[in-house]
Amino acid sequence: MARDLCGMTTSVQAPTYRLGAPQTAGPLTLFPVFGREPILEYRSYADALALGAFVKELDGGASVNELLVGNPTDLPVLLFEGEEVGGGQQDRMLDVSVLVAAGKQATVPVSCVERGRWDGTRHDEHFAPAPHAASPDLRRAKRHSANAARAAGGVARPDQGEVWQHVESRAAELGAASPTGAQRASFDIRGADIERLTTTLIPLDGQIGAIAQVGGECVSLDLVSRADVYASLAPRLTRGYVLDALDRPEGPADEAAARRVLQTVFGSPHARVETPGMGVGLVITGRGVEGSGLSLDDELIQLSAFPSDRRASGARAGRIARPSQRRRRIA
Repeated sequence: MARDLCGMTTSVQAPTYRLGAPQTAGPLTLFPVFGREPILEYRSYADALALGAFVKELDGGASVNELLVGNPTDLPVLLFEGEEVGGGQQDRMLDVSVLVAAGKQATVPVSCVERGRWDGTRHDEHFAPAPHAASPDLRRAKRHSANAARAAGGVARPDQGEVWQHVESRAAELGAASPTGAQRASFDIRGADIERLTTTLIPLDGQIGAIAQVGGECVSLDLVSRADVYASLAPRLTRGYVLDALDRPEGPADEAAARRVLQTVFGSPHARVETPGMGVGLVITGRGVEGSGLSLDDELIQLSAFPSDRRASGARAGRIARPSQRRRRIA
C-alpha cells in the first residue's frame, strides 16, 4: 500500500460492499450493508461490559472531554463514534471510534451531552451504555467542527459549546425538559414513538452496517467489520436515526442515492491519524461527505460518514455527487 508524505492513501482497492433491500418505518429507511468476512475478532462495549470492561472518569481528576476505558477481557473492545454513555459526573458521547486492546486501558475523547451536571460524588462510578446513540445530525455537526479545527491547524476535537447548543435546541423542538440539559430527555419524551419505529428495523444475518435515509434523503452511513458487533450496536444507532426522523415527512426510499453514498465515501480522500487505541484513525473528506473511521492491518474496522455541513451548502446527502475515478480510496 503506497502512501504520500501527508499520510494519504494513494492506491488502495476499496473493500466490496453491497446493499440489501430497504427497510422502512415511517420517515426512516435503512439500507442494510453487507461486506466481506471479518478478520479481527473483537466485541462491542455493551457486550464486553458483563465481562469486566468499563468506562469511568480519569483517575487523576475528571475531564469533560476525556474518559478512561478499561478492557480486562480476552478480546479487543470497540467503542463506536456517537455512542452515549451515562453516569459518572455527566453523560458523554464518543467523539471517535476506539479499539481498546485486550488487557489494556485507553484515554478516549468524548463530548458532554449533559451540560447542567457535574457530580463529583460519582467520580468512581462506571458508565453504562445508553439505550441510544446520538442522532446523525448531531454526529455530523460534531465531525464537521472537528474536521474544521484540524484543517485550521488545531486539535481535531468537536466544539463542545456547539454540542451543548445542538442538544438543547433539539430538546426545545421536542418539548423535552431536563434540569441538567441531558440529551436523554429528548429520547425519553418521545420514547413510545422511537420504540415503535425502532422495533420494526431488525438487523439481518450478516449485516454489518446501514445507510439511513430520512424522508428519502441520506443522513448517515455506519458500518463495522463484524456482523455480531453491528447487531449489538444497531438498536442504539437506530434510535439515534429515529430521533432525526421524528415529525419529518415520509419519502420514498432512494436506492440510487444510497449507492452514491457508498461510491462517494470510498472514493473520497482521507487522512490517517493517531488513535488512542489499536489501529489507525481515518478522517474522511470529500465532495459532499465527511466522516471518520478506524483501520487495523489494512482491515476497515469501523466507518461513519455524513453529508457535509448542510446549513452551509444547503445540500442533502441524497444529492451527493458521483465520485471522480481519480479520487484516492479508503483502505
